[in-house]
Amino acid sequence: MVKVTHILMILLVMLLASCGAKINTPESSKFTASEMSFLLIEKQCTDSGIKMEPVSLEIEETYKNFKSAYPMAFFVIPPQFYDYKNPLIISLPGMEKKLSEFKSQEANPQYLQANLNTMGIDLHYLYQQVIRFEGQKCAFNYLKNKKFEDLRPFLELKEFCTQKNQSEFCSPETVAGLGQDDSKFVENRTVKLCNSFDRNAVNCQAQYSIKKQSKTLGNLVSFYQKRFQEKRYDKLFELKRSHLKFQCQKQDDIIEMKVKVSNRDWNQDRLLALTQYVSTTWSRGNFKLTFDLVNETGSDVVQIIPTNEFISYVPDANNRQVFLSQKLDSLTQMRVLSHEFGHVLGFPDCYTEFFDNKSNELIYYEIDKNNTNIMCSLKSGVSVPDDYMVQLSQKSCVFN
Repeated sequence: MVKVTHILMILLVMLLASCGAKINTPESSKFTASEMSFLLIEKQCTDSGIKMEPVSLEIEETYKNFKSAYPMAFFVIPPQFYDYKNPLIISLPGMEKKLSEFKSQEANPQYLQANLNTMGIDLHYLYQQVIRFEGQKCAFNYLKNKKFEDLRPFLELKEFCTQKNQSEFCSPETVAGLGQDDSKFVENRTVKLCNSFDRNAVNCQAQYSIKKQSKTLGNLVSFYQKRFQEKRYDKLFELKRSHLKFQCQKQDDIIEMKVKVSNRDWNQDRLLALTQYVSTTWSRGNFKLTFDLVNETGSDVVQIIPTNEFISYVPDANNRQVFLSQKLDSLTQMRVLSHEFGHVLGFPDCYTEFFDNKSNELIYYEIDKNNTNIMCSLKSGVSVPDDYMVQLSQKSCVFN
């Protein structure tokens, strides 16, 4: 027993030198979100020259042929929402399995006739998985590091603590009284939270073991819960430090933020309709976002640039540019631009995506405090939170 304690103390010394050190993560994700049929998609690999996987090519061909033969199967495509309990998990074996199942169904005339619309929906989302997988493939090396920002351990532990002691942070008494299975659950999630800040799993496991032996485990659990919430979770809903500032004026308690937008690349009526929609989306209460359409470019002018790709995006290196896909229908294009303008204003995406290099799976899920945030999702019913407009008023306005 003395020998074990001695080893643990040595590990603790190592731990104190490394655990708790601030990880130099970027203030904003390198990759910004876009949308295609209500599934957020990102632009990373468009110009990389990486060849598509054989199964991806086969799914793409199957999708085009089936849609040409049965266009009525795609008339109504309901949006899908992926939360942390039911994330979108994309892998090559998974896509191969779904394609095989689809082809088997397609080869059965009776099944095809009875389930045409369901098959259209399934194939639609399978093809979107291809687009997402291929679009992210060149970024897997980056996305595997984002695994340490996975919110699921934090959210699962918060739900567990709420059920056990009616508080989202576990108390020392609650942790001390857990059975074997619950103890393993808490240990697994707490160590993962620690790993978000200290990538050395041995350090985190050693710290947990030492605290457990000294009967101060409850304090450790709540410490990492609170630290993760402050450094990871809450940051998803805050303006980035590098956010832009815009001219504002205040009259009768109404704050108006005016953004210059270049009209060089657009039909005037169409651009006016787009910007009016964005203005309505980002205006509420005593905050109003308006646009000044100008025939110029410059450091204080936002450019909305038409693109023939499926993907819309804001470059991380220049968030005064919005590349807006022309392949979207009119309403979807407006909603996408409203989301993308959130990046122009300085708000990050509040969803999680990473590549699990152990299972070779791309994992994606949307996360939102109230499931209504346009920066988390483009499903029906989303909007801009009131708090975002308060942040803009207080931190982004330059008054003359």
